[in-house]
Amino acid sequence: MFCNITPGATTFADNVYYGRALASGIYLYSTPEITSDKTNRIFEIPATYFVLLLGDENDLFYRAQYNDIYGFVLKSEVSCIQGTPVNPYVTNATFRVFTPSGANLRSSPYETLGTTNLITSIPFLETNLMYYGTCEGEEAISYKGNIWYYCKYVSQNQEMYGYIYSPLCDLLTNIVQNTEEFEYVTPDFSTTTGEQTSGENYLSISNPWQIIIIVLVCLPCIFIIYFLFKPTSIATQNVVKSSKKKNKRKKKISKLKHSDYYELDSDYFN
Repeated sequence: MFCNITPGATTFADNVYYGRALASGIYLYSTPEITSDKTNRIFEIPATYFVLLLGDENDLFYRAQYNDIYGFVLKSEVSCIQGTPVNPYVTNATFRVFTPSGANLRSSPYETLGTTNLITSIPFLETNLMYYGTCEGEEAISYKGNIWYYCKYVSQNQEMYGYIYSPLCDLLTNIVQNTEEFEYVTPDFSTTTGEQTSGENYLSISNPWQIIIIVLVCLPCIFIIYFLFKPTSIATQNVVKSSKKKNKRKKKISKLKHSDYYELDSDYFN
């Protein structure tokens, strides 16, 4: 229980690598393959921002994480840096559904699939929509383009992820470029430890800190044991004192009994 703690972000014991999307059109994929229909694209990574590289998947792809979304990126499309950006992802970007009839949140950017990919309906003027990126899909309305927003919608404490047709939305937060500067390197995942797998986050803790944590946890146990047994000792002392008092009373009674007893002289009966 002291070796691994689940944090909000992933940290490696040795090396941390981020991949930067220096140009537009770089995608986070749901599977580590290039498909002709491009349906495994999740969304386009905003240009100049980063994905956390979690390791090699195959010759073409890295395993990657963008904010709280896991997927894969093409090795040839991201430039690897060593270090941790202050703002690796676009955060606090939102938008609004402005059509009076509302909009549908879908699991894929295609309107013609009807209800088969429908997640939920989003009401008019809803703004609780966290923006991740865009994705090309179906042109749901003629001459309105084929761009969809990938987002997180929170309703009644339930988080839902999916796509909304962008022409039905407005007030998207202005996304500025990330101007942080780093040295670009070739990643070496053979030296990393604590690498994340199966969508789990781990923070490795060094041995000295493990010892400190164990000591801090054990100290309260010592006090608890002390206070548990201390009342018993006091009770025992009280019993001993009570027993001594009883013995003294018995001795007094015995003396009284003996003092009430006397022998008559034989001349008394003559």
